[in-house]
Amino acid sequence: VLPPSLLGNTFAIKTHAGPTPFALRLIHRDLLRTAYIYRDPRDAMLSAYDNGQRALQKGRPNAFSHLTDFDKSVEFMLEYLCIWQAWDGCPQALHARYEDLLADYESEAACLVAFLDLDPGDPAVQAALVIYHPERVRGAQAQSGQKGIHFNKGVIGRFRQRTTPAQQEMMAEKFGPYLERMGYTP
Repeated sequence: VLPPSLLGNTFAIKTHAGPTPFALRLIHRDLLRTAYIYRDPRDAMLSAYDNGQRALQKGRPNAFSHLTDFDKSVEFMLEYLCIWQAWDGCPQALHARYEDLLADYESEAACLVAFLDLDPGDPAVQAALVIYHPERVRGAQAQSGQKGIHFNKGVIGRFRQRTTPAQQEMMAEKFGPYLERMGYTP
């Protein structure tokens, strides 16, 4: 990605990885802008598990298919929380909660556009904001029955209905140190 960016090209990269030393150098030199969007790890854990199980049922295992039970899923999510912690330590990155994007898309999207130094009046920027609007995505999903652009369900707090009180207590214990710093109630 470095040669195209040196030629003035801009583009987006989606990753679930933590910041590398090279990426941090680019960020510190303002050659790379990072928007790190994170989700309540309890809901993210369920989504990863569900995603892996759907892939197995279709005969196409993916990176989440090894999450075959609750304990494996918790351990997996602890690794992701280490990635969150690494990004949290990067003050130049924009940090946004997934739930805030769903609840107040317009404000959060405006913050992202400003952070990326984009022109909010640019038709391409406006078109992208419309394409990713959660209500539009849900409507298209409902009509087509297809998976959405960036979420399957996107339900906030789904872990409360899908896990037992004992499992919720375990998640509060394991994820607790992160939850509060992330802005969630343990």
